[in-house]
Amino acid sequence: MRIHLLAEAAPNPVLTAVMAELARHHEVAVHDATTLPEGYGEGAGLQPAPDVVLLKSRSPEARRVATTAEHAGSLVVNPPAATTGALDRAATAEALDRAGVPAPRSWSVPALRDLAGPDPARPDLIWPLVVKSRTSSRRDLVRLVADPAELADLLPEWGDEPVVAQEFAANDGFDIKLWVIGEDMSAARRRSALESVDKSADERLDPADLPADWIAAARGAGAALDLQLYGVDLLITGGRPVVVDVNPFPGFRGAREPAQSLLRFLSTLETTRTVTA
Repeated sequence: MRIHLLAEAAPNPVLTAVMAELARHHEVAVHDATTLPEGYGEGAGLQPAPDVVLLKSRSPEARRVATTAEHAGSLVVNPPAATTGALDRAATAEALDRAGVPAPRSWSVPALRDLAGPDPARPDLIWPLVVKSRTSSRRDLVRLVADPAELADLLPEWGDEPVVAQEFAANDGFDIKLWVIGEDMSAARRRSALESVDKSADERLDPADLPADWIAAARGAGAALDLQLYGVDLLITGGRPVVVDVNPFPGFRGAREPAQSLLRFLSTLETTRTVTA
């Protein structure tokens, strides 16, 4: 197979190992979406089209190229439309709601300042809130806000930011991190990102011991957004899971044997394409 990886920069160690192993049996290429070869994605640059494109990059350029590859017959994972939807937290909330996946109530507004003032755009807000940039990115806004006064403190820096406000889900201060690679699932308990980002303190969880409703929430989120490679953040509130974030094609560094899982997943794609050819 011809397999291309679209990444924003040099792939992380997990993906580097996967691509090296794939290169033993397949024709592989890794492209930084900011330095794509001239003509790539413009028709002639995709002849012959890759059999599989792994869309790791979140950039609009990479998604455009992946869409061109899809139209040329490539199997793109995750599909560019799915990636775009998952990066939009308002679209994600709507998709989860339609699919009946448990998630906090949320409100979307064109700018953070629309939630403030004597006549806010959403007077039905329930405080406290978790306010998040509508578009998921590495430098986005994610903040627990107790009341309108705390919200006002964010306006000088973030007032014009399009945001989604989530109803705060009472919890024990830990996120349940779930990583899904096709049929494989890994899990860990991590101090909430609202309090800490120390990934070294993750408590690994055995997937075989996960409650059925945790698994159903994670799988349901992936199905609702048409993702095959993704991460899900759960909070456990009142003994039940709620999905508070979905991450298309994360780095998988906290997952259990992610390189082996990715290789198994890609082998299923190879079998599928061989059977359907």
